[in-house]
This record gives sequence, C-alpha cells and structure tokens, in this order.
Amino acid sequence: MPQPDPDTSNEPTFADFNTPATVEIKELITKLQQSHDLRYKLINLESWALAATMDNFLPGFWSRFLENRRIALKQFLQRKRTDNSKVAPPESSSSTEPK
Repeated sequence: MPQPDPDTSNEPTFADFNTPATVEIKELITKLQQSHDLRYKLINLESWALAATMDNFLPGFWSRFLENRRIALKQFLQRKRTDNSKVAPPESSSSTEPK
C-alpha cells in the first residue's frame, strides 16, 4: 500500500492566505528582521566605541587585542585539526591476524 507523501498535501500554505491577519503577520516579521539588523549594527558600533576608548587610555590596545585574537584562533584551529586526526577510522572486522 503506497504511503502518503506529507510534502504533497492539498492544504494551503501560509503564502496562499491573503487575510488581513496574515498581512499583519508578514509586516511584523519584516519589522522584527529590521530590528535584528539594527541591533547587530548597534553591537558593532558599541564594540568599535569601546575599542576606540580603550585605545585612548592604552595606546595600541586594539592592535594587541586583534593580534591575540588571531593567535588564539590559529591555536584553536590547530587543536581542532589534531583532535580530528587522532580519531582513527573504524577497523574492519573481516581482517584476520595470524595467531
């Protein structure tokens, strides 16, 4: 007996509805996406302002921070590579060793 395919249902999708409620939901989703974009831009601005302020108090702060970040990322990637290379492939159970 063939199984029904859930992807080919005859029910309308969200995009098929044109009620005032769905239009309002679509507008709210758009506003939420714009809000998230603005939030990330503000986070970037705050980070830049903090770095600029710290650079005023400790000249060279930002360049040292970026250099330390680069080194830490490099070490992280090296550790990740060595951890992945240590994982041995599963051994085949069909191989026989002489006794």
